[in-house]
Amino acid sequence: MGSACNEENPDSKILATADYLAGHLNDDDLRVVDARLGEGFDVAHIDGAVALNGSSYLREDGDVIPADQFGRLMSKLGIDGDTNVIVYDDGNNLFATRLWWVLNYYGHHRVKVLDGGWDHWVQQGLPVNNHSTEIDCAEFLPQTDKHQIATTSDVQAAIGLPQQVVLDARGDEEWQRTEATPKSQPGHIPGAVHLVWSQLIHPKSMCFKPKNTLCELFEAQGIHPQDEIITYCYAGIRAAHTLFALKLAGFNKVRNYEGSWLAWTGAGCPVELNQ
Repeated sequence: MGSACNEENPDSKILATADYLAGHLNDDDLRVVDARLGEGFDVAHIDGAVALNGSSYLREDGDVIPADQFGRLMSKLGIDGDTNVIVYDDGNNLFATRLWWVLNYYGHHRVKVLDGGWDHWVQQGLPVNNHSTEIDCAEFLPQTDKHQIATTSDVQAAIGLPQQVVLDARGDEEWQRTEATPKSQPGHIPGAVHLVWSQLIHPKSMCFKPKNTLCELFEAQGIHPQDEIITYCYAGIRAAHTLFALKLAGFNKVRNYEGSWLAWTGAGCPVELNQ
């Protein structure tokens, strides 16, 4: 079966290999969550998985999903404080890492992302089916962890300070844009560094790149493990993915600017244009 994904870090506290999940599918305290968009879950999914059912962005009114609403959603999926969660999707784990971050934000740290997601699982020939999964009643009680999130004021305070990094995870076109579009203002947060979120994933296996490669990518942008790092994108989704990769690489002082570019420009904060 041997997976080539992240062999150097198979026992990560936040990343699960396909082999690891295959060996734990029957654990009583495990809940596998399918965070794919669309109707793929009904066609086939990992044995025993439950569907996030179109809630993959986990946002409402420009902010993270409210605690009571998220608690009800997790309870319906059979997740409580004692549940070990492994989440996957089929989009470079963009939505899987989003759920990973929101769970951590609401105080649930027993969660891993499936390395390589659905695509890698299928490539390995591991068990899938299209059966519905019985879900036992559960009660998820959110406990907000403010250390996981950065506000606009936090970003403003970090600009220009030593060992404070604001990391833009948007695409090159967004970073380089000098003219407004109907949906977005041009530019970036002053002093930010830039690393496209998708560069953190191996393009063929859809797995996260090895820890040493991730470290090299971050350090090439002047980011070091002792730094306090705030990630942002357009609306906090890609920023959560980049935060996950930073954690995977051993960068622990990290927060997600949940409001991201939408909140920054919406508040009339200064922007910097690439020359």
